[in-house]
Amino acid sequence: MIDLDERIIDMTNEQLKMFVAVAEQGSFRGAAKAVNKTQSTISAAVKALENEFGVQLFTRDTYRAEPTLQGRAFYRRATMVLGHVDSLKILGHNMGAGVEPEFNIVISGVCPLPRLLSRITPVIDYFPQTAFKVTTEILSGVMERLNDGDAGLAFSSNFLIDTCHEAIAVDELTMINVSAPGYITSSTKGPISQDEVRQYSQIVIRDSARNVPKLNVNVVEGGRNWVVNDYTTKKELTIAGLGWGRIPKHLIEGELADGRLVEIAVEGIPLTGLDPVMMIRRRDRNVGPVAERLWQQFS
Repeated sequence: MIDLDERIIDMTNEQLKMFVAVAEQGSFRGAAKAVNKTQSTISAAVKALENEFGVQLFTRDTYRAEPTLQGRAFYRRATMVLGHVDSLKILGHNMGAGVEPEFNIVISGVCPLPRLLSRITPVIDYFPQTAFKVTTEILSGVMERLNDGDAGLAFSSNFLIDTCHEAIAVDELTMINVSAPGYITSSTKGPISQDEVRQYSQIVIRDSARNVPKLNVNVVEGGRNWVVNDYTTKKELTIAGLGWGRIPKHLIEGELADGRLVEIAVEGIPLTGLDPVMMIRRRDRNVGPVAERLWQQFS
């Protein structure tokens, strides 16, 4: 019985290159010029492949070197293999130069994602061999991923930033207390008191941290609430008149403009708040070319 594994081992990258050149150039002479080899070397490489697999890859009874049915199938796979080999070479050279083979970014769900991604994308394009992963977390979950080493870079508001972190402001966001029109009715002018607002459901975002204490920010104690995992759900529940909540302005500008949401003032919780969006990294981590280029992109 023929050992196919041994045949695959005998096949060389150079043989595949020369075979592909013949298929694409349509002749052994054209292939020789394309890959800077002698015509006899090209012929020998193709013949070696045919002998190795016991199949004719090209017809030889026409002026052009036409791939056979088997040759066309072999060509499709050969081009894929050569592409993978080239990618592997680039990856190897990049790793030798210290380029991170993968890089994880964690972004708070409160951040203006399109604006951040417009600046992150050019760096992703610059390092095509690096596998990037972008995840979204809420409140303490962002810094937990960064501190645990699950992410090399974080974007968040300035919660939980410590001396072990390096951080710079790269954007800003505005948080607004909102509800559907008529959801909250009050007989008094000015901010709604804490006692009165407890009669209404507050829609609260769940902190996504797993192993560190969770935060509750601007939550009315003792009040009724809905707990959700993301701002999209929070927004839709608020529009539906099921509660009130604090939502980033960039997510609800259209709803504020057309009247589906209105601003509300609540005692002890600022009507609006302008917060910086921070880019954060650990000071005790090695900084590779990807991490440094991202940092410089926002600096």
